[in-house]
Amino acid sequence: MKTELSRGLALVFIFALGLGAGIWALISPWVLTYPMSHGWSSSVWSSVWVGAVVAGLSAASAVVILARALHVTLNGSQPAIRDRGGE
Repeated sequence: MKTELSRGLALVFIFALGLGAGIWALISPWVLTYPMSHGWSSSVWSSVWVGAVVAGLSAASAVVILARALHVTLNGSQPAIRDRGGE
């Protein structure tokens, strides 16, 4: 049970790093004040969209992993292992 929580927290830490990287990629055009003579180029827009996707997926994954780790830890049960058909 304790190992499930420690594994979950390690993954949450990794997803938190992904969340930070995604947020930075999302807001960097405004923070670094990219030049906009005729609007942003496609590479800047790509950075913004990729940052939004990475931040969203990292946040969702961190919530799911943390919720599962807490659920397993608080209920005191390990996930069931399916029978492998006579093995």
